[in-house]
Amino acid sequence: MSKKNKEVLEIRPRMGVEIMEAYHLLNDRSEEFFARFEITPQQFNVLAILHYTGPVSTSVILEWMFEKNAGVSRLVDRLVKKGLVVKKANPGDNRLIEVDLTSKGEEMYQLISPQIKEIDGVSENLTDQEVRQLIQLLVKLKGY
Repeated sequence: MSKKNKEVLEIRPRMGVEIMEAYHLLNDRSEEFFARFEITPQQFNVLAILHYTGPVSTSVILEWMFEKNAGVSRLVDRLVKKGLVVKKANPGDNRLIEVDLTSKGEEMYQLISPQIKEIDGVSENLTDQEVRQLIQLLVKLKGY
């Protein structure tokens, strides 16, 4: 096997390892950041979705979630217990339940949003051009 072929075989598995390590680094930073507010990244994602969409069903929330396997009903129930969201009947169809932010939930979203840049500190050693290039490569990798 030529040196070039061997290098190609070794570099592709390394790419996967590097992507996973970067994911875990970002995930750990994210978990630490949101723990200061006593919520999870997934719970903040629900608050952000509701901030932008207004009242919606849990199925719509799931469509917008970053993590598609998240138990949206459990997430919503935890946010209800914290007083950050409320469940209510859909005005057009009482059989449907909508989820909406409470004023406390909106305040939480407004408190956290400006500070979320702290998580982005992971990429501070990259130039803006390198960040753009990384985004383009990740999008290409996903096949979009």
